Amino acid sequence: MVTRSETSVGNWKLKRNIYISFFLFLVLGIIIYLYQNQREIPIEQVFPGKIWAKPIENLPNLKGVGAPTAKNCGSCHTEIYEEWTRSTHANALSDIQFQSELAKPSSPKWICLNCHIPVQNQRETIITGLKNGDYFRPVEIPNPNFNPEMKTEGVTCATCHVRVDSETNESYVIGALGGTSPPHPIKIDRKQLLNRCNDCHNETYTLNESLVCSFQTGTELRATNSNQSCSSCHQKEVLRSLVKPSLHKPIRKSHKHGFIGGGVPKTFDLYPDQIRLGYQPGIVLTDLKVENNRIEVLLTNTKADHHVTTGDPERFYRLVLVGLDQKGKEIFKTETKIGQEWAWSPVAKKVSDQRIPSGKSFVWKVEQKYSELPIVSYQFKAVHVRLKDITSDYMIQSSGYLSSPYKEKVEKMKDLYPHSSVVIESSYQIKTKSRKDTPLEDLFKRNALRKGE
Repeated sequence: MVTRSETSVGNWKLKRNIYISFFLFLVLGIIIYLYQNQREIPIEQVFPGKIWAKPIENLPNLKGVGAPTAKNCGSCHTEIYEEWTRSTHANALSDIQFQSELAKPSSPKWICLNCHIPVQNQRETIITGLKNGDYFRPVEIPNPNFNPEMKTEGVTCATCHVRVDSETNESYVIGALGGTSPPHPIKIDRKQLLNRCNDCHNETYTLNESLVCSFQTGTELRATNSNQSCSSCHQKEVLRSLVKPSLHKPIRKSHKHGFIGGGVPKTFDLYPDQIRLGYQPGIVLTDLKVENNRIEVLLTNTKADHHVTTGDPERFYRLVLVGLDQKGKEIFKTETKIGQEWAWSPVAKKVSDQRIPSGKSFVWKVEQKYSELPIVSYQFKAVHVRLKDITSDYMIQSSGYLSSPYKEKVEKMKDLYPHSSVVIESSYQIKTKSRKDTPLEDLFKRNALRKGE
């Protein structure tokens, strides 16, 4: 017969075992949670096959050169270095718009920097992995090979031209031509150089609902079945010695290193170099016709083997048509655009795409409804827009995220940072049915003064 005291003891033991089991289960759950939440996942596992997910490994000093800085390369490759200093690549880190985007709390900074300062020597820290695979929680350790001078060089020479030999662990230069005796180790691999552009300029990846990279220039180029490379247009060929004259090396086929893109430079003082370094609009004003009150503008992508515009999905062409009276006064105006439309909230997605593929045309038909207007001429402009005013206004308002010197620069970005460039301008006289195009050189002289636009 079981007594009441024995029953109470049994119930107490049962409760104790339940409490102990619950406590152990809770402790085990916390341990598992902490392990899962704090474990370091390799970057290669989070972003398999993505070259942009990691910078180029630390580069040892080059024999015969020293640190693989652009400045050191420029001690011999003087003309190439001068061209590079005026390039978008050289301004990849100092770009005011990029710095504003980088400072946002939602920015995965280490990922963005992998394209804007792509060599590990340029980074103060090394990312060894991601906590629980979360790209907002990188595991960082100090980089013993950090070179502050290289950091400020942005997309520097070593980005494309220097790598580490897997057998000797020594740095070497990737060349395209050969047939010389440079002071540094060199391997000729033209194909690797030509393909390097796609690592950053041909990638579409969705990080989360509001963070999307969309760069399809390489894919657009391949779709044309063209035998051209990025270098064909963006690095014009030139006959010269690869190095300074005092080294007495032969004149040969080389490439300019200004890397001119859409004709909207990173600073106003770079405008005089745009045409010198190879800029020309991708689109051409093929025809401008006026019949009665109907105007037809025909634009053709004849000079780009990719879409125009390409790259950054927020770039576009603003097309402006203005009617002028006999005194040159504007009495009629209409606008349209060529580009993409994206919705960025709540989910980033492409809404429409009105860009011009290579070899294709865009027809803009305008009907001027007020026939009584005394229009004697029309003026057409194509403006390549990199940054909308509404976007730069928001950046100025959000400048508090930045520290000096970029905070002050963003606050003055209307005066410091070109938002757009007029790349085509043409005047049409109705009476004579004649058209006069403004020379590109004149347009860029005016672009350099278009502050605040």
